[in-house]
Amino acid sequence: MPVKRRKRPPSLLQRLAGAVLDLIDGIFRTMGRLFFGILRGIGRGLVLLLRGLLFLLRRLLHLICLPFVALYRHLTGKYNRASRCLRLTGEEFEAYAAEILRDNGFKHVQLTPVSGDQGVDILCDRGGKRYAFQCKNYQGSVGNAAVQEAYAGMQYYDCDVAVVLCPGNFTASARRLAQSTGVLLWGEKRLTHLMQVSGKRP
Repeated sequence: MPVKRRKRPPSLLQRLAGAVLDLIDGIFRTMGRLFFGILRGIGRGLVLLLRGLLFLLRRLLHLICLPFVALYRHLTGKYNRASRCLRLTGEEFEAYAAEILRDNGFKHVQLTPVSGDQGVDILCDRGGKRYAFQCKNYQGSVGNAAVQEAYAGMQYYDCDVAVVLCPGNFTASARRLAQSTGVLLWGEKRLTHLMQVSGKRP
């Protein structure tokens, strides 16, 4: 049988060389982790910087385009805020109208019952006068019937002023009838003004 040779223990020089190699390897590993950590931090910083620059660029473009958008809306008639009310139902429009009337200085604002309102949806006071509002919220021009209802409701509730409020316009016959009966017609321009003073969106 062959005789097994015993492994000689490493010499002091070999152990010293191994320790030096392990130290060098550890230094390079640490430096590698540190280097990649620095690169990762720089990358995150660049991403945040780019996001900030994009945000500032969007805000700058918005400020530059804002006057042109306002001019476009003015020229095309799309500046009319009252048209936003068309998304509301009839009852929602009446409740919203009551809110903006309060914000515009009307006192004791109250909604009449849904059924049997006698042609008046909102009752309120301002300047020592009692107002009766008839609210019409639909696309198109409001006709004579709304003026007649507002006038009859004003007399029924013993009010001083009758108003037909709508986000649109009125027919020519409705304007003539309102002029003869004293009923006020508040269309898109007056409603837009009320909404601007109130600041509440429908």
